[in-house]
Amino acid sequence: MNKPYRVICHMGMSIDGRVAGAFLGSQQFGPYGKAYEETLQAYASDNWICGRVTFEEHITFGNKADLSAYPEEAIPGEDYLHPAAFSSYAIAVDPEGKLGWQTNVIGDEYPERKGDHIVAILSEAVSDRHLAHLREIGVSYLFAGESKPLSMKVALDKLHKHFGIETFMLLGGGFVNGAFASEGLVDEISLIIAPLVEGVSNSVSLFEYGNSLDQSIRQFRLDKFERIGPDGIRLTYLSNRDA
Repeated sequence: MNKPYRVICHMGMSIDGRVAGAFLGSQQFGPYGKAYEETLQAYASDNWICGRVTFEEHITFGNKADLSAYPEEAIPGEDYLHPAAFSSYAIAVDPEGKLGWQTNVIGDEYPERKGDHIVAILSEAVSDRHLAHLREIGVSYLFAGESKPLSMKVALDKLHKHFGIETFMLLGGGFVNGAFASEGLVDEISLIIAPLVEGVSNSVSLFEYGNSLDQSIRQFRLDKFERIGPDGIRLTYLSNRDA
């Protein structure tokens, strides 16, 4: 697939392939979480992409937007770009418009990315009231399909066109990773593997195809490996398309 941008999926993971669960908040994960953040900063990326659940857990903390003040009137069914110029972006894949944004930039909840402009990736099924709220607080949004599942290719094409992004950092969770992988969009996988076992069957794994339309096997080749801390490892894989 020829495209004018690259997608790097960078994740912290347990030995048993989980990217969510109690292990992430454990003391034992501490040095590997630090290595994850340091590696992410080394990429010097101007953007990061996460799914709705990840943003809800770590950024909006389950807050809901109060939409009662907005009249039920039609909002133009077109992408909305905030007129101000921004140099970095927090991209939220939120098909149903569930995230309760209160501002249009990342704040103290993620100090390393403070000031990143929030861009929502939505389906066309999102309510006009939610769109009115996003416009009022200055959150940019792009449509990537009529309903779930969204087209991640459409989303990336629009993000590249409107914001000039050439390298996308995909940071999970597993279902949004799976959405990108199922479309063959992931060019590189960077894994920080901690020497821990989550062991919970319903914990999300690195890639979850879920209801993605294409569930083909995607093949990668090992590019690098290095020891992290006393017992962790970093693995870097490249898509076979780059071979």
